[in-house]
Amino acid sequence: MLVETCPFADSVNKKALNGKTVVVIDVLRATSVMITALENGAKKIIPVLTKNEALAESKKHAPGTYLLCGERNAKKIKDFNLGNSPLEFTRETVKGKILIMTTTNGTKALNACRKANKVYIGAFLNLSAIVEQIKDSPEVVLLCSGTNGKFSLDDGLCAGMILETLEEYISPEMDDLGHLLLKTWRNSKRNFNQALKNCDHLNFLKDNGYEKDVEYCLRQNTTTILPVYDPKNGCIVV
Repeated sequence: MLVETCPFADSVNKKALNGKTVVVIDVLRATSVMITALENGAKKIIPVLTKNEALAESKKHAPGTYLLCGERNAKKIKDFNLGNSPLEFTRETVKGKILIMTTTNGTKALNACRKANKVYIGAFLNLSAIVEQIKDSPEVVLLCSGTNGKFSLDDGLCAGMILETLEEYISPEMDDLGHLLLKTWRNSKRNFNQALKNCDHLNFLKDNGYEKDVEYCLRQNTTTILPVYDPKNGCIVV
């Protein structure tokens, strides 16, 4: 297996994803939200890039069948039903609903994957399920969404943990960034919170009142839910 790791969404060469298996990672918080929403019974998630695209998409669906979800600078978009906190996406709120979602980083990363063969939604929450699914793939790209066009350590450590878990099955061939993130994960996993104490995006969320979101998103292997993004249909389902 050949594994390439991308540090943030804007670093992706979209053509280089053609025919490959991609894992999109946005630990804090988009992919953690998507996993949680589908685990709690959401019908599907339609990721879009902008607020206007979300509003246009909503007009294709009957009232009461969908929820508008999204954030900018971590705050819920005005007049949307939900923001980007996984704690909002309860079974009572999302069961049976179509979620139309736009986020600052995660949906941008997904948009880059339109030519990929298979696209999975990954985070710490479902990490073992992701590895089980991709371990036999010949070419894998771990696409860290990052934060505002920059690398984010939370996504990087998740990629490192995926690589370490893959090594329980195979000996993946990694690029330089993959080797670095694997080593960083191994050096930090025993003191996870300490390793992330200087993570800019994590501290930004805490400073803005989302400490419980951070705690939730950093939990490991709490679900076997495996969301799949189908670029042709433009939606994410289990």
